[in-house]
Amino acid sequence: MTAGGRIQAEELGRVFRCMYPGGQGEYAGTQGLGLLRLHSTFRHDLKIYASDEGRVQMTAAAFAKGLLALEGELTPILVQMVKSANTNGLLDNDCDSSKYQNAVKQRLHEMMQVDREFTAEDMELLNPLHARSVQAALTFVKNPVKACDKIYGFIQELNVLIKSRRDDSRDDYHLYYGETWDLMQRRWSKLEKDFKLKSGSYDISKIPDIYDCIKYDLQHNQHVLQFPEAEDFYRYAKSLADLVIPQEYGITQKEKLTIGLGICSPLLKKIRSDLLTNTYATEDDESESVNRLNPHYSHGVSSPGRHVRTRLYFTSESHIHSLLNVLRLGGLFDETKDEQWRRAMDYVSLVSELNYMTQIVIMLYEDQTKDLTSDDRFHVELHFSPGVVCCLQKNHIKGPGFRPQSRSSGTFVKV
Repeated sequence: MTAGGRIQAEELGRVFRCMYPGGQGEYAGTQGLGLLRLHSTFRHDLKIYASDEGRVQMTAAAFAKGLLALEGELTPILVQMVKSANTNGLLDNDCDSSKYQNAVKQRLHEMMQVDREFTAEDMELLNPLHARSVQAALTFVKNPVKACDKIYGFIQELNVLIKSRRDDSRDDYHLYYGETWDLMQRRWSKLEKDFKLKSGSYDISKIPDIYDCIKYDLQHNQHVLQFPEAEDFYRYAKSLADLVIPQEYGITQKEKLTIGLGICSPLLKKIRSDLLTNTYATEDDESESVNRLNPHYSHGVSSPGRHVRTRLYFTSESHIHSLLNVLRLGGLFDETKDEQWRRAMDYVSLVSELNYMTQIVIMLYEDQTKDLTSDDRFHVELHFSPGVVCCLQKNHIKGPGFRPQSRSSGTFVKV
């Protein structure tokens, strides 16, 4: 994980505090002080889980550092606060859907090898759910083989330029984060070798890697690379990535749900368990060990009865795509009857990329003035953000925001 990534994760952690009680304003210049007060007085039950991938774990540690206003290096925070071992495949296991997903990838590969412009029938086959971001990518790409030819040409030009820069003896050519020119050359040379197969066709599974590399170099190394075709390269790579990446997790609704459930079923079960535990928890509930404020030592603490639980899960992009597909297509609401859900789904349809720090936030509220058996005692809010906005994106998509409505219109979810 880069230094920029750590800074972004810490900053998001600080912003995240403001969602908690007492976190909306500022007190002594510190936002989100309400959460810090809850946490320091044993009224905040926090558990953090992360997958086995190193950068995911460091992201979790950096986020925790910002969330709780911790000091020091990330490694002790990671060891003390982030759980990644013995999670029973909660955030890593995706083998249940690999066979099905490979079949989808193969079909997608075949569709992308046709050397002609997409017809209306092709677009329907590739985008049967009519996602606006995928439709925009199809419109830009037009001919998939010609687009891949274009990208392959850009890679060849870039490799020539990198070799020239590498052989230049000037000392002011410094790459981001200490990367050497030899390493950059190997990175792009491997992509050039792997992208175009001996048969003359293209391996579209390399498109995500190509897109990641050009986005990284355009953001961090363009000042020394000075590659004149960089922005055109980025646009073509992004359009192909916008088409390929989301469709690798299923093209039809059935495929997306099957693959999504195969990848994130353990996580879905854990989220459901978290919600039910919060809904039906009692003082004698021992399903999870929780340290709570002793009433005998609550003198001087405002709202000593308030207790907040937080469960944070840090995982890979595959889990986020899968979870988002299940939430979108799993029948939570009927778009034709719930106007707020329709607005939310319109926004998700416009999102072309799940960036670093993409968040799906589920917030459960309890109204203790309502009867225990009433459906109005609990309600759930579902929030989504596509993460860090790339500095190269000219048009930022703004979400519709949360607009409370009456329960009859479907805002509240019975847990």
